[in-house]
Amino acid sequence: MTGGTGPIFSELGRDLRSEKLVPALSCGSITGVQLLVFSVSMAAIIFSGPLAPYLSGGVGLVLFSYCAIGVVVALTSEFRGAIAGAPLPSVMILVAITASVDLEGKALYVTSVVAMLIGTAAAGLSFLVIGRFRLARYLRFIPYPVSGGFIAGTGGLACVVAFRLMGVSFEGTGLLPQFDAERTLSLGIGLAYGLGLFAIMKFWTSFLIFPLSFVAAAIVFQFGLAGFGMSGEEARAAGLIFSGSASGELWPPLERADLPFIDWAELAAQIPNLLILFIVTLLCAVMNLGGIEVAANTDLDWNREFRTTGWANILTGAAGAPPGCLIAATSIRNVYFGATTRLTGLFTALALGAVLAVGDSLLSLFPIPLIGGVLLFLGLRLVEDWLVVARRRLAWTDYLIVLIMFATIVLFGFLEGVGIGMLISAGIFVISLSRVDAVEERYTMRDRRSRKTRPVPDRTILATEGARVQAYRLRGYLFFGSAYRLADQLKLSLSTDIAPSCVLLDFRNVSGFDFSAVNAMIRFVQAADSEGVVVVLAGAPERFERALSAELPKAARDSLAIERDEDFALERCEEIIIEKWRARMSGDDVLRRALLERVADEFERHLSRKILFEELVDELAEWMEPRTFEAGETMVAAGRPRDGMHLLQEGRASQFDPDGVRIHQFSPGDVIEPRGGFDTSAAVDSTIADEQCRTFVITPDARARLEQSDPQRMLKLYAYVLTADAPAAG
Repeated sequence: MTGGTGPIFSELGRDLRSEKLVPALSCGSITGVQLLVFSVSMAAIIFSGPLAPYLSGGVGLVLFSYCAIGVVVALTSEFRGAIAGAPLPSVMILVAITASVDLEGKALYVTSVVAMLIGTAAAGLSFLVIGRFRLARYLRFIPYPVSGGFIAGTGGLACVVAFRLMGVSFEGTGLLPQFDAERTLSLGIGLAYGLGLFAIMKFWTSFLIFPLSFVAAAIVFQFGLAGFGMSGEEARAAGLIFSGSASGELWPPLERADLPFIDWAELAAQIPNLLILFIVTLLCAVMNLGGIEVAANTDLDWNREFRTTGWANILTGAAGAPPGCLIAATSIRNVYFGATTRLTGLFTALALGAVLAVGDSLLSLFPIPLIGGVLLFLGLRLVEDWLVVARRRLAWTDYLIVLIMFATIVLFGFLEGVGIGMLISAGIFVISLSRVDAVEERYTMRDRRSRKTRPVPDRTILATEGARVQAYRLRGYLFFGSAYRLADQLKLSLSTDIAPSCVLLDFRNVSGFDFSAVNAMIRFVQAADSEGVVVVLAGAPERFERALSAELPKAARDSLAIERDEDFALERCEEIIIEKWRARMSGDDVLRRALLERVADEFERHLSRKILFEELVDELAEWMEPRTFEAGETMVAAGRPRDGMHLLQEGRASQFDPDGVRIHQFSPGDVIEPRGGFDTSAAVDSTIADEQCRTFVITPDARARLEQSDPQRMLKLYAYVLTADAPAAG
């Protein structure tokens, strides 16, 4: 359990002395009456048919479940005013479990209770594991239509069980239900109450209507029995009221003398059903937690809530009670009435606990037709919410999932319904995802170039031939649904009007891939190689690179280029374009003259700046320190004080940001870290020599002395620095 008892008791003491006491007492008491009716209804569903003689023990189990889980959750949940108990879907699974136990009499009852004990305890332990290892985040991805179909199916099953309680059988050879004429009165009363309550609640939504209407209907029913002169025994024989146990006690449901009645073979046969019970309870916990967060506009620590619910189920499981979780509807209601305190859940649990001490004499106060009506009302509400109201807000594909799940759950069961719902959702997801374009951005080298500094002729070549580099920035998860579509798109790019020389694929935003993506890429690389087009990969996952290299034929593998990021991949593409242009130009005088004409003006400006740089170096020689850096040596280190402003005379150097991405490549005549001539603050970026470099460094002290002794030369240096090329944008 989370937290200590001291703070909890201090909090309870404060709430007892605050204005929250009255709302907590009123909401807790009314919720207790409501859950009492629901508990008896649930017990009547589970302990029906051959188990009907043991209904008292069943009521005790369900009441204990609500009481014990309610206390634990009220004291430890992060959500103040939380109410917990056995959800209706879990109860439906317990109905299936008890109906499938092939025993009779005491053995049937004891084995069924022990099966519930095992199922609830297993659910509790599983919830503890989920909370302990913080696995709850993986449970938030249950598709919304699957949750809706699950709830709608629960409502459908509740309606079916309600009719069974009222004497209508759905078993036999025909599709139509078999009607028990002897229970006409029970069916009429149940339908009248259930449909009447459903109609009233569509216009008045006060939570008082349900418990007060049930109490009023039960009183009218008892007066009706007296008016017709029907005794208690006659009413029990007619199936109008429940029969109590011989002892008249609701608790304990089992005693030590009952243990020999356990049939272990039947318990082993229930393992699949117990697994379904856990899955269904887990789904209920997830949906209720999500519902509370949405309705109460709050964020809960799901791992804490699963630990809380885990301990609560272990406690209730020890007594053979049904599994439970937070109940969103009643918990959220406490927010509306200002009962957001742990006292609300405690008052509710205490009201139910007090009933356990009264015994099963109260069962005669719960007419079977009204219990059937309650269940019919609950089922109709769920069916209306998810088969009628939800139609307006769901896409047709989502609504189709809800309909199919509803029909499958009602006809075959929960596991089949959830399974087919998840299968259809996965299929729709795959189809939808495959329609998403895996290409986030398309561009050519006319739009973007690398940060490598190149001579004037090469820049002119790239400006002319930039369209021959087609680049694609990819995104998302590449799988069989999207990878082959991407490969087909890339193949079409090989036959455009301007034949590409290079195709760049940037994987930086790719979240993952399957082997189908590798296979599709192999097909494209082979197609590109046959056309003489080089494929360059940027930032591809290492596992993708290994798989691609292992599967590609040698010829295609040799033509594949792999770079660590987009900038270096662009540099590789530039080199391919320049190399192919020079190969064409070597035997073509026309191309050579055309290139010279294009570069003449820019080349003249470049020479003028080179001359200016050499003059500046000569004039400032006495204020500068010459330095030499070998290839790979750090010239400026990120995070370390700058040692001055570097004027690069020979070689090339690259500047990298803290993530290792190249920002700019410096060439002779460039100024490196101009701010270093003014202060010694830490550098943000690193500069590393690509080859042997020679620089002239002006320290802040030298710059200050120059400013004082020769202002004209200082102004000349400022003018040169301000007109220097800025780092190229990516």
